[in-house]
Amino acid sequence: MQILSSNVINYKKIKVGFINFFSKHKRIILPFLFVLFFTSLYFIIDFSSQSLVAHDEGLYARRARIIEYSENWFSPPFSEPHHKTLGSYWFIALSIRLFGNSELSVRLPSILSSFLCLIISYLIALKVSNKKSALISLFSLSSMPLWIQYSRYASPDIPFVLCILLCILFFLKSLDSSDNSSRYFYVFLSGMFISISFFIRSYMAFIPLLGLSPFVFSNLFRKEYIFKMFFCTGIFIGSIPTCINFYFSFKKFGINGISILFDFARNQAIGDVGFNNVILAPLNFFYLTFPVGILIIILNFFTRCKIKINYPLLVYIFPLISLTLLLCMSTTYPHYYLFLLPSLSILFASYLSSYEFRYSNSKNIISYLLFIIILFISIVFLFAIINYKDFIINNLHGNHSIVYILILVLLLSYFTSFRFIFDIFYLRFNLKNFFYNIIIPQYICLSLLFNFGVLGNPNYNIKQFLNDNVVSSIVNSNTIYLFRVESKTQTLLSYYLPSSKVVDDFDAISKYKYVIVSNSSSFNKIEFKQLFIPVKKFDNHFLLMNISE
Repeated sequence: MQILSSNVINYKKIKVGFINFFSKHKRIILPFLFVLFFTSLYFIIDFSSQSLVAHDEGLYARRARIIEYSENWFSPPFSEPHHKTLGSYWFIALSIRLFGNSELSVRLPSILSSFLCLIISYLIALKVSNKKSALISLFSLSSMPLWIQYSRYASPDIPFVLCILLCILFFLKSLDSSDNSSRYFYVFLSGMFISISFFIRSYMAFIPLLGLSPFVFSNLFRKEYIFKMFFCTGIFIGSIPTCINFYFSFKKFGINGISILFDFARNQAIGDVGFNNVILAPLNFFYLTFPVGILIIILNFFTRCKIKINYPLLVYIFPLISLTLLLCMSTTYPHYYLFLLPSLSILFASYLSSYEFRYSNSKNIISYLLFIIILFISIVFLFAIINYKDFIINNLHGNHSIVYILILVLLLSYFTSFRFIFDIFYLRFNLKNFFYNIIIPQYICLSLLFNFGVLGNPNYNIKQFLNDNVVSSIVNSNTIYLFRVESKTQTLLSYYLPSSKVVDDFDAISKYKYVIVSNSSSFNKIEFKQLFIPVKKFDNHFLLMNISE
């Protein structure tokens, strides 16, 4: 009994000590736990539930693996001139070398780059405005649907954004530094990342660099000669990988090895004015940046920013020029706008952290506009749940319960946010609380949907097919030949099955043991039935085994 009593006393002492320690340090512990949870949503991913998106992810992964296998990472290991600089594939290729062929390998560069982008964007926002505004910008950027999607996407887009942000941050640090050696070092790094951004994203680098040019040149113009020399030296050093890539491309393919890069850029940028871009851009803007995109427009019309914005050429002119250039291009895709999202979040945070109303009725207009928008989105969600229940059950591979729970969480966050836009009882109008009440659940829900393969997993059936015990035993020890396979499936299979080969002639495949064919009508032909029997089927494709051998 004495031992038991002692244990109870010790337990009570530990409990009291823990409570006292938590109460004393809760201002440190609670933010730390929140940051830990926030970070875990980036890195705790169930990669068994992931599949690559064709064509882009499959193409980037396959080309990166070819480069990783090659002995020279500067010389294009392709059979014909390539329209991208090899830096587009370097990070993915390095990840494949370190971690092997998997969704983790090809998506890890984007995951890590996105996390670093949040930190750097926060540091840039600190220099542009203040700590409160910088914190809002961090949450704004991390919660945007487009950002969440491409943070888990196998492509060079997020590493490219990282280079642009590093270029901006180091240039700002060179302007603020009082020590000459630090100033020259930072401006050298800024110039170097300008060139590296071209190596990673080729012609797309010109868009943000042209947007940054008024900010960069206006500050360079006021600096001494040696400052400009360090900047130019950084550009030169950073361009060395690109020059080596051009040299090997010229050596292998002649002038076409270089000209194809700029021909592709010209075809994308020059042509008919992109009226579709002008029409679709607002729609994409609203749902890919929600709720930041809608809020910043409302704030811009009905409020004024009260805090002083440093470097207006960076905050206002850079995104304006870049956006104009993108809208004028003949072809653009949503991921082309990724590098603008940090600027959008910083601009939005500046308004939200400190504003005043433009008109006497601005407060009421903002309240009712937000009420209508959130109510409309809630109705759309409810309509989707009710009317597309069968689609959710059939296409989300057993994860439909997660979808329902997370959508209900989002709806709950929408409805509870109404209390922050109306003066109800003791509650008062507070746009910052309204914003946090929506974006934190949104960040959590969208991250979980991507992490567990509900979103970003469009080729679940192919992964299930490849993970089948019978199929995996065959593909691991045999060359698989692809005959008339649909192009997107062929792209993915060429990555997932490194030893696979594409053939177009039936006479050629008649002597091979295992063949994957597309379209059931191909298998129903007499010659197929005489030579092959089906082993496994997925979607509209068959794995066939040759029985004539």
